[in-house]
Amino acid sequence: MRRVALAFLLLSFAGGALAQQKTTTAADSPLVAAAKSSKATRKKSKKKVITNADVKKSGGKLTPLASKPAPPSPSKPALARPEEQRKAQSAANVQLEAAKKKVSELEKDLARLEQQYYEANDPTYRDDVIRKRFDQTKRQLDDARKELADARDVAGGPHQ
Repeated sequence: MRRVALAFLLLSFAGGALAQQKTTTAADSPLVAAAKSSKATRKKSKKKVITNADVKKSGGKLTPLASKPAPPSPSKPALARPEEQRKAQSAANVQLEAAKKKVSELEKDLARLEQQYYEANDPTYRDDVIRKRFDQTKRQLDDARKELADARDVAGGPHQ
């Protein structure tokens, strides 16, 4: 089996060498011979190359694309923009600090209400009054944490 495969392989190489010898001449260098043999194995492109002459001869219509509107020019001087950015950043920082303060106060209230819940001896008072306050404070704390995250996004600060 190996002998048959080897013989087939040798015959294919010999056929390729004969084809290469037919395309090369005695004056060709090995590099030129290799280029000619690779050119013979390349596939020809079936697509037509469009030239300038083809474009001039064509009677087709050209349809221009809709132009994009120009970007708006800045109406304010360049010096005013950094001032506005500073003001916006300071307002965002103030809002961030207020949100942090609100979250910390609500966390303290939540801890205080939880402690009251466990200290209360009357189960009815504990379940009716303290639990309702606890749930309300917890909802407020969740909302305040969302506001804090939004304020951090606006301020561009790190999420802690």
